[in-house]
Amino acid sequence: MTQNKILLAQNSAFIANRLPRAARALKEANYEVDILNWNRGVNAEIIQNATESFGLEGITVHSIYCGNTPYGKGIITIFNKILFIIKVILFLFKNGHQYKVVHAIDFDLALPVYIAKLLNPKLKFEFIYDIADFVETFHSPIPKFIRSMIKSLSERIMNHAKVVIIPDENRLVNIPKEFQNKTVIINNSIDPPQQTVDYEVKINGDTLNIFYYGALSKDRGIELLLKQKNVSLWFAGKGELQGEIVENADTYDNIHYLGYLQLEQILYVASQMDVIYMVYDPSYQHNQIASPNKLYEALYLGKPCIVAENTSIDLFVEKYDIGYITKFDEHNLSKMIKSISKEELIVKGSNAKSIYPAFSWDTSKRKLIEIYKSITKKGDTI
Repeated sequence: MTQNKILLAQNSAFIANRLPRAARALKEANYEVDILNWNRGVNAEIIQNATESFGLEGITVHSIYCGNTPYGKGIITIFNKILFIIKVILFLFKNGHQYKVVHAIDFDLALPVYIAKLLNPKLKFEFIYDIADFVETFHSPIPKFIRSMIKSLSERIMNHAKVVIIPDENRLVNIPKEFQNKTVIINNSIDPPQQTVDYEVKINGDTLNIFYYGALSKDRGIELLLKQKNVSLWFAGKGELQGEIVENADTYDNIHYLGYLQLEQILYVASQMDVIYMVYDPSYQHNQIASPNKLYEALYLGKPCIVAENTSIDLFVEKYDIGYITKFDEHNLSKMIKSISKEELIVKGSNAKSIYPAFSWDTSKRKLIEIYKSITKKGDTI
């Protein structure tokens, strides 16, 4: 075992920013970092680019392929998921002795890490369970009895883990009290890119410009937004509503679809907008404790946001006066949008910018490195 060699593992590790920013932060702190990624047979270009980019930074990427495994199919892809679990276990049997820490993000990586340690007591690495999302709360075809089983297994894994990490205080409701003393909050704040990428769009200065980006799924209030008139609507991302958005963009002059953009492009586009849209449907259990990356990106850019009631982020938006809150229906969203003034946008944007340092990645990065130093006994804790 190498004292400072660590493994960070996540399903589709390069789609979100949680693993990449942690890997880079730990590399900067002089840890030897490997990444374990599930290559699901989609986003091949993203995986290849990330593998090459991390390689240049001295970070090795291991990708496990188990056949084409689309997202959101539940039981349909169960055999691929079982095969993935087996392959992760075999990877750890072969390579786990190299690592001082294995940091598994979400249940689908934490489960095989937990099983590998149970089956092979010779694996001495410490285990961090980082729960970005509670999969058992997601709206999907997963049967109720399996959700209950996942919840029970997840709590066993928490018990086994050295440290549990969650992205927001609102997620503590899903952590049993006996494990909260070893739970640390590492938020979803942006790790600002070193370089910006210009991506000019033709903003209509006479209307309100609203930007939604990310997963184009049905629980994100996109269908409500598409019905809004007398505003300019901008979308970026991919997902199940992509076809509907493209069709609307081809039909209406006020609707624009930019395709899938990299983070650097997203930030450049968002900087040109009036407001960032993150209206999640609160009837979905996981949206009631939302903690979107977009919120922290809005703070970083000094942009106000629009959120839905009863998603927990509405309390944050109200507390710091950094945006607008609507009920999750077309009428109330329309009424709220009509009430927005340019002067108010400036004030709320300024409020967002002013609180960003308290919620920046620098703050969370120090906490993350402190966790690793306490586990590896590498220097003084921060």
